[in-house]
Amino acid sequence: MTDQPQSHEARPERWLDALLRGIYVIRVPIAMGLLTILALTVLDQVREVHRVLTQERAANPWHVHWLLAVASLIALSLVLWQMARQHAEDAVEDTPGEGAASHALYGWVLRWGPRLVATMPLLGAALGIWLSRLPYIDTADAPPSLVEALKVIVQLRAHFVIGAGICVALAAIVFIVASVFEGRLAPVGSGRARRVALFNNWLLFPVVVLASIVLLIRDPVHLPQSVGSIPIFALWMVNLAVLVGLFSRYYRYFGVPVLGALLILLVCFEVLGLTDNHQFRHTSTNVQRPTVEAAFRSWLASRKDAAAYRSANKPYPVYIVAAEGGGLYAAYQTAKFLSRMQDICPNFAQHVFSVSSVSGGSLGAAVFAGLTRSFAANAEARPCLEKLTTAGEFEKRADRILSRDLLSPVVWGGLFPDFLQRFIPRPIPLFDRARALELAFEEAWFHGAMGAPNPLRDTLFNLCGQDTPACSSGVTPALAFNVTNVETGMQMVLSQLDFTSIGPPWTGSAKVFDFFSTGVDPVDMPLSTAVGLSARFPWISPSGWYTFTDPNERGGGDKQRRRRMSFVDGGYVDNSGVSTAAKLAQSLAEILGKEPGAMNVEIKLLMISAAWIPFERFWMDEPNDKAQSEFLSPFVAALAAWQGRGFTTQYDLAADPKPGFKIMEAGVYYNYMPLPLGWQLSSVSRGYIDLFKGHPEKCDETQLERSLESHATLAASYINRANCVAAEIARDLTPAVLAPAMMRSITPAN
Repeated sequence: MTDQPQSHEARPERWLDALLRGIYVIRVPIAMGLLTILALTVLDQVREVHRVLTQERAANPWHVHWLLAVASLIALSLVLWQMARQHAEDAVEDTPGEGAASHALYGWVLRWGPRLVATMPLLGAALGIWLSRLPYIDTADAPPSLVEALKVIVQLRAHFVIGAGICVALAAIVFIVASVFEGRLAPVGSGRARRVALFNNWLLFPVVVLASIVLLIRDPVHLPQSVGSIPIFALWMVNLAVLVGLFSRYYRYFGVPVLGALLILLVCFEVLGLTDNHQFRHTSTNVQRPTVEAAFRSWLASRKDAAAYRSANKPYPVYIVAAEGGGLYAAYQTAKFLSRMQDICPNFAQHVFSVSSVSGGSLGAAVFAGLTRSFAANAEARPCLEKLTTAGEFEKRADRILSRDLLSPVVWGGLFPDFLQRFIPRPIPLFDRARALELAFEEAWFHGAMGAPNPLRDTLFNLCGQDTPACSSGVTPALAFNVTNVETGMQMVLSQLDFTSIGPPWTGSAKVFDFFSTGVDPVDMPLSTAVGLSARFPWISPSGWYTFTDPNERGGGDKQRRRRMSFVDGGYVDNSGVSTAAKLAQSLAEILGKEPGAMNVEIKLLMISAAWIPFERFWMDEPNDKAQSEFLSPFVAALAAWQGRGFTTQYDLAADPKPGFKIMEAGVYYNYMPLPLGWQLSSVSRGYIDLFKGHPEKCDETQLERSLESHATLAASYINRANCVAAEIARDLTPAVLAPAMMRSITPAN
């Protein structure tokens, strides 16, 4: 016995210290496993990917996308296991002879921890699939208009359970295989295991990763779509694991903190703006844009079916469309509704003067405008169909274009070339992930429009043509893409028309700020780039920018300075597109009012939106008094406010309409089946949106009130409202049919 305290080395280690020390050794693979679980479970768009894969597996158990997703997660599991084992063996090698003082739990963590890490990707996929299940619905109590769509949802529920079960079973198999493999390596010593690890880490994994990246670089759109988003993410995680393993070995043997240095460089490059490769594609142009007033006069005078309305003593209908944002679901909704109306009424497109759009709605508007350029004509009056039981040619083409996977090229662009750009202090435009989305837009048209010229690859101004004949005297609507200027926080409109004269002192409407209204010479750009500018929602898509000579200093020789303007999603200010559309409609009404004896014209503002009714939804949802995370609340509030501002804009206009035009609303009811904000849609989501595309023969004008009994009944009422909007348009566009008594406006305010 001694009065001196025991030395630190001789004191037995506590179990908690041993546990934490063991976890610290394999902290990097654990962190990567947790990152994988979060990536596979949290985001709505990822859950939609799980739905897509589940539907494909339900239709064909051997579908290649499902098999590739599973195989890639198994490969990621094996890489993380190998990485964790390497860290554990290095820790044992670096601290020889400490076993006597160490708690047994430390050895247990180093032995079993890598095997548990190996299960994390597959368990994350299982959890993601489980969370992606569509809610149970009793079809017996559902409104008739929803029954067929709900049957599909009910039939799929079992397949989500099966998919989650398969992933759990595969995780168990990986765990068992890893345990058996390590058990068989134990008798031959760690040298054999180390040789296997060296072969995997420095030859097999890098070769597979590099070969995959080379193939994806050669085909940045089709190959990612063929592979899918989950395998691309898994490949990135494998690449990250290999690099982190390499950097950790440099630190272990040479004391060089490569990983820390790279992180510091990344922050410095971003702060200094050395890696900003997000300048949007554009070229100088000498195009002269007509003013809205000049274009409208020319457009109205060239309508070949105007005589039929004069003969019938019926006002000539003119439509201004507002297309809401929301990623691919908004694009699909916009293009499908407009295309279906064109199939029902062959003269519809020549009555649409302009489409004001945001984000995904801009893609839908561009698709519809492109289809009209190729397949519609400014023609004599033709009657609308009484009903259309199947999809017409316009609708089929729009469906094929927008049923493509636009997400995987963006995932590839963001995780590989644009991620690499973060460490290169010289901008490389080809690495911009925003371009990947634009190329996906262009390729979607190529595969869906059946040989029609690709307007998305052509330029914004070429859609209307030199001096805008296709828009001013033809059948193609002028596009008004709403974007948000980062430097000023103002919403601006990018269009083939000059919107400068909309607002004081020229018209009584509120002001529209034109993209080039500050004296900047117009630049041309691919139509896909213009659509992308309207849909740049950081961090998914970066802000796009360009520079120009300061118009206040032209002619200053060497003293000329360059200014920069950056743009993001128009939804930051107004996600509905209604604000610009209403100002345009009011200004057109004023233009007509200034002309004695002008044609009898009725201007209608058609709002195509995802019906977002915040307070009704709040009271119809199940009560929830759970506390909200302080970390998540800013993001939840920002997203809700983004949608709420769009609803408020629509509601305010409907509650206090401006003179000279009527308002109509055709909206998908969002709250019954929330749709993902992203660039891939499952056929379940597309099928739900199809319920709101408009069947004029099914309109029940006695049931236009919004039923607040439940989300299901409210969804059914919006389906009927879409049908009645289609019926009203069909009556408008049939000159021989006298307009009935004014149908009550279908708006958010009633």
